[in-house]
Amino acid sequence: MSGPAFGADPQRFAGETPTETELGRLVAQAQAAMAWRASVDALRGRGRSADGVEAEVSASGGVVGVRVPDAACANGGQGVTEQVLDAVLAAQQDLAEQLRRSSAETFGEDSPAARTVATSTETRFRRAAPLPDDPDAPGGG
Repeated sequence: MSGPAFGADPQRFAGETPTETELGRLVAQAQAAMAWRASVDALRGRGRSADGVEAEVSASGGVVGVRVPDAACANGGQGVTEQVLDAVLAAQQDLAEQLRRSSAETFGEDSPAARTVATSTETRFRRAAPLPDDPDAPGGG
């Protein structure tokens, strides 16, 4: 989340000297963006599958924790795999909602920054596919 996406058009002041008011507004926007970014780094998304598998993801969407209850193992390895993937996606969707909400609160719901965050979170997280069986692994086939 950097660059011109937060409303700073690099050509905005080409050939002009910005006024003190414009500079003040830009400094305030930059400060808000830095504070928002610091708060985003602390976010965690949490999700749960239908069988009770829980996942937690960091601000980047990477998995930082998984809990698989014994009951979720009743359908074998493939079933556990599907439940873990569902829980991870749910956690990432939770994170995406937190990102959208916090950007709208910080920058304004209709701001370019909030729209950029909303657009990027709509496309960023997708359900992963299970890995294919490895025929060379012990018991693989």
